[in-house]
Amino acid sequence: MKGNRTRTIRLTLLAVAAAGVTMTSAVRADDELTPWMVRVRLLDVVTERNNSAGGGVPSDALKVSNQVQPEVDATYFFTKNIAAELIATYPVSHAINLSGSDIGGLKELPPTLNLQYHFDPLGKITPYVGAGVTYMRTWDSRAAGGALTTSQNNWGDDLQVGMDYALDAHWSFNVDVKKIWVSANVETVGGAGVLTANVNPLLAGVGVGYHF
Repeated sequence: MKGNRTRTIRLTLLAVAAAGVTMTSAVRADDELTPWMVRVRLLDVVTERNNSAGGGVPSDALKVSNQVQPEVDATYFFTKNIAAELIATYPVSHAINLSGSDIGGLKELPPTLNLQYHFDPLGKITPYVGAGVTYMRTWDSRAAGGALTTSQNNWGDDLQVGMDYALDAHWSFNVDVKKIWVSANVETVGGAGVLTANVNPLLAGVGVGYHF
């Protein structure tokens, strides 16, 4: 199933990218605006309790803690409909929970790059959808008294839906939801694999945007 989802997302990205190439000569609706938009959001990050069994740990007993955190993103519009969004945040610390007990923690940084389609405005509301890839870098992993760590370089797919509500020609209110499928291997300090933690966060955010 994961392979089918990955292929679907990548085919969608290719289709949207091809549409963007054929529309590069399109004129923006407001010639005074540049192609650049930035947003600041507050995110509620909800992870799954989802892991493979291994090392004496049963399936679905491991969870990386939920977080509320700020996010900054930059969007570039190739046309008035096709855009690319780079989503970034600062390093975040998470607790690792096993069957209700905290057993350690980790730090992670998950930049995400999405290709988006922005629909034509419905009054002041502009809905959009997106899909892309997430790179989750983890470090300072410590679990089971320092005996376990997590893989540092982890890649995943994501889907996105959101909307901008125009406050004026430049400012907007934003609501955005992303589902990311990303996993990290739990390993011994010596590098032996123990199990796979499927973090798979759901990110719900609200914030403001400024279109230059």
